[in-house]
Amino acid sequence: MILKKSSSGKSGLCLRGLLAAIVLVFHFCGMVFATDAKIKEVRSENFEDKVRIVIELDEEVQFTFFTLSEPNRVVLDLKNASSRINFRELQSIKPVKGLRSALRENGSLRVVLDVDGDIAASKAFVAQSRKGNFTLFVDVPRSNETARISYPGTEADESKRDVVVAISAGHGGNDPGGIGYDGKLQEKDITLDIARQLYDYLEILPGFSPIMIRDDDVYVKLQRRSQIAREHRSDLFVAIHTDWYKSSLANGLTIYALSGDRADRENARRVAEKENSSDLIGGIGNDIQLDAWDDDVALTLVSLQMSWSMEQSLEVGTHILDSVNGITKLRRDKVQQASLEVLKSPDIPSILIEAGYLTNPNEARKLNSPSFQKSLAAGIGRGIRSYFYDKPPEGSLVAWQKKNGVAPSTYVVRRGDSLSLIAKRFGFSIGDIRVANKLRTNLIQIGQVLHMPTIKLPTLKHKVSGGETLSQIAQTYGVSLGLLREKNALQTDLIRVGQILHIPQS
Repeated sequence: MILKKSSSGKSGLCLRGLLAAIVLVFHFCGMVFATDAKIKEVRSENFEDKVRIVIELDEEVQFTFFTLSEPNRVVLDLKNASSRINFRELQSIKPVKGLRSALRENGSLRVVLDVDGDIAASKAFVAQSRKGNFTLFVDVPRSNETARISYPGTEADESKRDVVVAISAGHGGNDPGGIGYDGKLQEKDITLDIARQLYDYLEILPGFSPIMIRDDDVYVKLQRRSQIAREHRSDLFVAIHTDWYKSSLANGLTIYALSGDRADRENARRVAEKENSSDLIGGIGNDIQLDAWDDDVALTLVSLQMSWSMEQSLEVGTHILDSVNGITKLRRDKVQQASLEVLKSPDIPSILIEAGYLTNPNEARKLNSPSFQKSLAAGIGRGIRSYFYDKPPEGSLVAWQKKNGVAPSTYVVRRGDSLSLIAKRFGFSIGDIRVANKLRTNLIQIGQVLHMPTIKLPTLKHKVSGGETLSQIAQTYGVSLGLLREKNALQTDLIRVGQILHIPQS
């Protein structure tokens, strides 16, 4: 699930004025043409608790969404959109009985989902893909009866929600963040790369649903970042940043949670502004409407919620530090606390990860390496997964797995799965999974519990560039020169441009 992004706001005043003048000329000449967004693909995706209809378009559209009953329908009106796809030929999955579309007199394209069952919790949302295409998602929940899938030796599975993790890449757009030692590397690019890798890691984990606060080179206001996470009912907010220091020697990763004094100020501010605010504070059980309470009671409620959020922030940060230790150097081996704007949410555990120092040449080169970014993101992801298996949210698939003894290293086969698909999803070979489960063939059954092989750190590879030496590369990745030689079967320190080196990890 990727969030729709706004445009970056980069512009030139002269160009903007010229374009405005051209639009005015065409307007008064009666020659304004509206171009339709084209639907490129429509498909259905089958989940245990819902059916998702995915509509891919070639550009952004405005849309309205509503439901109708007797008969039950979910309706999507797309403004200035067209399609050559025959919706009636698309495969339907219960509770969606069928799909149809028609052009309306106002020029909009209406898409109708005929639904057999409850439609009250249906929802529509958008995502901007990395290639600039526009995607609409329509989720239709299954009723309790259709959602049940029995697993061996367990109770029926009833509407188990995903754990939602909001990933915020620091800076963006006209805010580059820190600048690297070479005057070229920019924090906004490094953080986005790591955030995307973390998204990819969490997306394939059963029971996890990540969202990107930004997935393009755009700037999102700090206050808006936590608001987006709240709108998606996130269980965790993770901000990715890199560090900067006047000395090129500083290095290492640091994790921050909110400080106590900032928390006290935020609690007091929320109570003082509660009469003019419609915000709900998401409690552990239910939302809290602050303006319904006297100031003293409201301050107590929000303080309790903030204390819980800060406590969980420290815990998840500790899990991540344990997981990334060995992948990269830790500047602090305990979670630090600071007065940071993006961490002030009282209802979402929030952490900020300073992944390393761009002012340190060796660390900067490492942070700019796609293979290291993937390795670091996997470590962060494993820490997040470990925390949620320790403290699973009520009603989540992770909570169900823990209750029924389904460990993080196991996977329950679902409808539509194949052994090759599962192997690809978790980054193993089919043979590895067959050996771990003593399977004689590739045949698997719905409800079957598969044990995943021991998870290994991703293999790091480095392509030698002009001017690099083996000792420099060893320093960049924080490994010994002897271990680097051994890993690559090198008899000497001689290397050539373009040579691929395998980087050992601790």
